Amino acid sequence: MTIKTEIASHRGGALVWPENSPTAFRNTAKLAVEQVEFDVHPTTDGRLAVFHDPVLERTSDGTGPIGAKSWAELQQITLKGTDGERMLALEDVVGIFRGTPVKLRLEIKPDHDRRPYPQTPAMVAAVLKAEGALADTTVTSFQVETLVALRRHVDPKGTIWILSNYVMTDVGIAGAIATARLHGVPALSVHRTMLTADVVKAARDAGLGIGGFAVNEEEDIRRMFALEVDVFTTDRPDRALAIRDSLR
Repeated sequence: MTIKTEIASHRGGALVWPENSPTAFRNTAKLAVEQVEFDVHPTTDGRLAVFHDPVLERTSDGTGPIGAKSWAELQQITLKGTDGERMLALEDVVGIFRGTPVKLRLEIKPDHDRRPYPQTPAMVAAVLKAEGALADTTVTSFQVETLVALRRHVDPKGTIWILSNYVMTDVGIAGAIATARLHGVPALSVHRTMLTADVVKAARDAGLGIGGFAVNEEEDIRRMFALEVDVFTTDRPDRALAIRDSLR
């Protein structure tokens, strides 16, 4: 059986290793996944820190908004669940996966008030250019305006608008498709609970890519393969790989 659906290791496999950590990324680089997903926030001194939350408390021993810290301050912080590991910058993650088949899936995060950082799209573009990583990177965001801003600076391998359940409830897949086409966004990602065969067909009929996110349990993973989505993110890349292998 030929399976084209790709697997993205979400935050480096957040239910297998400490999320967005050096350990998670180094282990993901050894897996047969197609993509590694991670998040970035800007620091006060112009670096892009790889971290999920807009505040530090949940997954590190730091406190406060990450966007209010300098890179030097962040390097004094330890990531929870690790043996003293520090936060990585975007350049570090690019380096870990350089020379591997695993492509990058970078999510641009908003600040702690859920407002876009105005500087992040230009910063992402600059780092990806400098690192020669544009061809290997897909950029994603829950905020379509962030993707529009990014494309003013660079056209990466692809962009994906991640549709929150609120957006799906408010405007539906038809409204999301119309917005994506208006802004030149070529692909959508939908939460597993709202990703149906009808949603996949609507996106395909509109010429858009379609994928899923938050796909961790066996039943949901199998459904992604059955729906033949382009890609899905999972905190359990090990489980997803085992299931895909069993279907081939």
